[in-house]
Amino acid sequence: MIGNTLIIKDLCHSYSNNHQEWVLKSINLKVKSGELLGLLGPSGCGKTTLLRLIAGFESPSMGYISYDQNVLSSSRILIPPENRQFGMVFQDYALFPHLNLWKNTVFGVSSSEGIDRAHYLLEILGLSHFLDRYPHQLSGGQKQRLALARALAPGTSFILLDEPFCSLDLQVRLKLRSELPNLLKTCGTGGLLVTHDPEEALAICDKVAVMNDGEIHQCSKPIELINSPKTIFVNEFIVRQNIISLIKDKDIINYLLLNSNLSKEFNNQKYTHFAFSDLSVLVSIDKNGDCQIISKEFLGEYFILKIKVFDKIIRVRSPLNQFSQVGDNCFIKLNRNSNFLLYPGPERIKLT
Repeated sequence: MIGNTLIIKDLCHSYSNNHQEWVLKSINLKVKSGELLGLLGPSGCGKTTLLRLIAGFESPSMGYISYDQNVLSSSRILIPPENRQFGMVFQDYALFPHLNLWKNTVFGVSSSEGIDRAHYLLEILGLSHFLDRYPHQLSGGQKQRLALARALAPGTSFILLDEPFCSLDLQVRLKLRSELPNLLKTCGTGGLLVTHDPEEALAICDKVAVMNDGEIHQCSKPIELINSPKTIFVNEFIVRQNIISLIKDKDIINYLLLNSNLSKEFNNQKYTHFAFSDLSVLVSIDKNGDCQIISKEFLGEYFILKIKVFDKIIRVRSPLNQFSQVGDNCFIKLNRNSNFLLYPGPERIKLT
């Protein structure tokens, strides 16, 4: 195993004594020094439970957590949180209101090295001119920068971030999250960022672990998640492609694949779903069309149309210069220059 690496191996957890309901199921993750791993998933998927186990607030039912080749948690071992050298940053800052910025930063720091590190962190985070201010005198972005400085000042080897940017204004959130990866790499600190926002995780994390129902569906680099989502859930949650059941929606499949030469692939019984991007659908507005636009959403550089095809709703990206209105009839077809995915797999194909 590699030193200065957080390793989570075959981790399972249940809050019931008889282990009938598993909150986490066979979690396996690895985070190297200076690497930021995003833990992404919907509410209730087990993200917070995993964070608590890594922090040392609870011990796992099965499996183990190690750092720098030392076991921190297992069903029989539990190193207390204060002995793990892990920092934590929360969405509500968790600052001491009666301490000024400097005293908040160096709380728990006793060495001269830690004091020097605190000065360095406050300088690169743009807080060195506000040492005497109290938390109520700081903006939201300044409070979160302070929370980061305080978490890293003691020489933290690993940092846990629990949705730290979700309560900030958009511009502040974008600026602060863009600073985080460089800050961790400068400090040589690994980190785990818990979030339910795919855009945030993909924008700044070295790798992203996509989680649902207590299981990791895929852990990959952001570009790999976009180009090759391994499961239907990953596709729906991150890529948001149109997904059609090959079993239930045969009429829609036949409609979309008119004049195509893919009967072999779509009749293969191992495949159950067909996925395609909103960019791979061509729309022709026509009063005789057998499809209908039921909603239109403006997203800055394009529109997203929701089009009813039989009893299925399909998302389509439309250019700003294409005139269309809600209620318009239209025809749609698949762009044969696009890539499509078949599940389980994914198996990448092109129309011919």
